[in-house]
Amino acid sequence: MEVKPITQATTSPIKRLLTNPKAAEFAQNTICAISVETTLKALGRPTFIYFDKNANGRSKKYAATKELLYQSFCLGLYLGFINKVKKPAYKFIKKHFFNTKEQLRKLDLYDSFQEKIDKAAKEDKKGLREELANLVHKNPDYKLGKGVHELSSIGSTVFILALCAPILSQIILHPVMDLIFKKDKKKEPETKAVETPSQVK
Repeated sequence: MEVKPITQATTSPIKRLLTNPKAAEFAQNTICAISVETTLKALGRPTFIYFDKNANGRSKKYAATKELLYQSFCLGLYLGFINKVKKPAYKFIKKHFFNTKEQLRKLDLYDSFQEKIDKAAKEDKKGLREELANLVHKNPDYKLGKGVHELSSIGSTVFILALCAPILSQIILHPVMDLIFKKDKKKEPETKAVETPSQVK
C-alpha cells in the first residue's frame, strides 16, 4: 500500500477555510453557532432514532417525530425572538455593569458603528461589516462592545432555549403529537381479553 504525503495543494482549501476571517467571525458569533447546532440536531437526532434497528417500530417513529418537531420548534423560537430578547439584555448589562466614562465610550463606539451598518444600504452593509470585523480585530476599543454584545446573546440564548422552549413545547407540541398519532391509535387492532380458567363457567 502506497502512502502519499499530504501536499500543500491538498491542505490549501482547508487552510483557506481555517484562516478566513469571515469563517472565524461566523464561528465566534453566538447566534450563528446556535442556529447551526440546532439545525444539525433537528436533522441528525430524528434520523439516528428512526434508523435504530433495536428500537420498536412505532416507538422510534413517535420519538423521531417528537424530536424533529421539538428541535424545529426551538430553532423557530430562537430565530424569532433572539434579537428582541438580546436588545433589552444588552441594555441591562450596559446599565448595571459598566459605569465608567471610558467603558461607556468604548461601548458607544461599537454601537454607533453597528447603527451605521443597520442604516446603510443593502449593497454597503457587507463592506461595513468587514470594516467592523477588522476594527474589532485590531482596535482594542471595539473589543469591549463586541464582547458585551456576545455576552447578551449568550444570556438570551440560555433564556430562550433552556427556559422558554421546554415550557412552551409542553403546551404546543403535545396536542400536535396527539393529532399526528391519533390515526395510528385507531388503526391498532383491539386485543381480546383472554379468559382465565376461573372465569369459564
